[in-house]
Amino acid sequence: MNSSKPNLNYYEIDGLLYPDLQISNQAEADQQTLGKYGRMALNFLRNHHPQRFLILKMQGNLMEKMLQVEQEAHAKMEVLTKQLLRLHPMPQTEDILERTRHLNQIKSTAEELVLNDIILKPR
Repeated sequence: MNSSKPNLNYYEIDGLLYPDLQISNQAEADQQTLGKYGRMALNFLRNHHPQRFLILKMQGNLMEKMLQVEQEAHAKMEVLTKQLLRLHPMPQTEDILERTRHLNQIKSTAEELVLNDIILKPR
């Protein structure tokens, strides 16, 4: 009887061997860290769509999808911030707090739109 054993690679830390496992089919995706939006999308998927979360994880596409969400969210934030600044230009004042408050409000509005359009959607 020929039993096929999985071919695992190990790495050593302080004399202990750990299996070199990866979450996705692409090692590069596992080595990139998720930013704010990727982590939010991951938590949303895990908490609200656990079946889809497990499917992506088993297929090895989870981290790849979350990195795509991260990139898509950042690009959308940039576009929306510019559009909102065109609609509501910065106040022409020397008051730095007022200018900062205005910019924070615009970023908050853009982020709310990104959350609804990109982050809080099952992938």
